[in-house]
Amino acid sequence: MNVWKFTQRICLIAAVLLLVLIVLRLFLPLIERQRQLRGEKELVEQDIQKEAERLRMLKLKQEKLQEDPGFIEKIAREDLGYAKPGETVFRFVDEEEP
Repeated sequence: MNVWKFTQRICLIAAVLLLVLIVLRLFLPLIERQRQLRGEKELVEQDIQKEAERLRMLKLKQEKLQEDPGFIEKIAREDLGYAKPGETVFRFVDEEEP
């Protein structure tokens, strides 16, 4: 009788282990895919934050361009190279080193 119960227990343990292995085999790829998607989500959220900051800066620049004549003059001088009559503009070019 003891041998029979022992054999039953061994078979039950083996069946449970087999069931656990089957479940792991089925769900392990899904768990890995979920981990990968979370990483991608984090990267996309970082990109969204960067673009939101860029949008905020562009809106601020737009407001300044609409309201601040001094800012318009600054942009015209720095970005476009404009000067007032009688002024001389000097441009310094960095030479590339070989």
